[in-house]
Amino acid sequence: MGRLPHDLNKSMLRASKPAHRSYVEGNNNMIRKLTAATLIGAMVLALPGGEVATAAETQYLKIATLAPRDSDLAKAFLKLDKQLKGATGGAWGVKLFAGGTQGDETDVIKKISEGQLDASLITSVGLSQIVRETTLLTTPGVITSYKQLEAVQASMSKEWEANFEKAGYKLLGWGETGQLRWFAKTPLLRPSSVAQMRPWVWPASHSQKETLRAAGGNGVPLGVPEVFGALSTGMIDMVISTCVAMVSLQWHANLKYMTKNTTGILVGALLMGGQKWKAMPPDVAKLVADEVTKNRAEDKIEIRAADERSYQAMLKRGYTANEWTGEALAEYAKISDTVQKRLVGRMYTQAMLDRVKGLAASAK
Repeated sequence: MGRLPHDLNKSMLRASKPAHRSYVEGNNNMIRKLTAATLIGAMVLALPGGEVATAAETQYLKIATLAPRDSDLAKAFLKLDKQLKGATGGAWGVKLFAGGTQGDETDVIKKISEGQLDASLITSVGLSQIVRETTLLTTPGVITSYKQLEAVQASMSKEWEANFEKAGYKLLGWGETGQLRWFAKTPLLRPSSVAQMRPWVWPASHSQKETLRAAGGNGVPLGVPEVFGALSTGMIDMVISTCVAMVSLQWHANLKYMTKNTTGILVGALLMGGQKWKAMPPDVAKLVADEVTKNRAEDKIEIRAADERSYQAMLKRGYTANEWTGEALAEYAKISDTVQKRLVGRMYTQAMLDRVKGLAASAK
């Protein structure tokens, strides 16, 4: 993704109030733990039989991240580099491209397919550029709870993973980054409140664009790395994200309101280039798959708890949570229905929409 602002680093944390610093660092530590756990499980490469790998030269896994090199998120990858070298006798390590220097998700995905990068953590926005129907994971009104997400993934994962493989990628494991909410500088009394705001819209997100359009908002198109600066200058004053992501990226600092209602789950996945995956020895590939599966359950529990803690901490710091009820809730339901219909034929078929909604509705 494009470069993050240079001031999105620890100097901001030092300038913050002590309680704020502890809060932000606590969330960064949580994200660091989750990132390291997932990637260590996915990337530690050893030869069959448990022997330590040796090589004349270290082979590097080329990984891109949005985070600045001196941030906690980037340090997780630097730590992974040391762990890989230790576990494989120096045969494998990580070459990190930090600070969004490899571009937005569209750029990163292309570079993975071309072999310029090996892997990245990709959101459902990027995933839907490869397997378009995965946009249903964040289309308004389709999946509204964790139980519904689990029901859909339990039924659809194998099919979708096969589609990624056909497209030349290996989806190593699903992940989450909390529950989606709307955040703004002024009150969010109802969805149409965004008509008087300058909302951020991610150009690659068809679902987000249609949601804001249906709500009457005139979105400002920006890549993710540009959002922090735009919030700081007032270019934008409204975003759709999650509490844990808002805090980790420091987006929360210039806003004051959020919805009490959640509008879905921010879903992502660890994506690797198909050629890189196929080049691994079978035993190594099995190790990768097993470790990702083993770590996923623990990571899921931890990130959900971190998102809830972030929500409560933002309330304590002065955020107001606007609850949509009555007419406001009915307005959102109408917007959801409109968006779902507009994306039929573009991102998914009517049959697929009905199928996924049916799976979600069956969740208890």
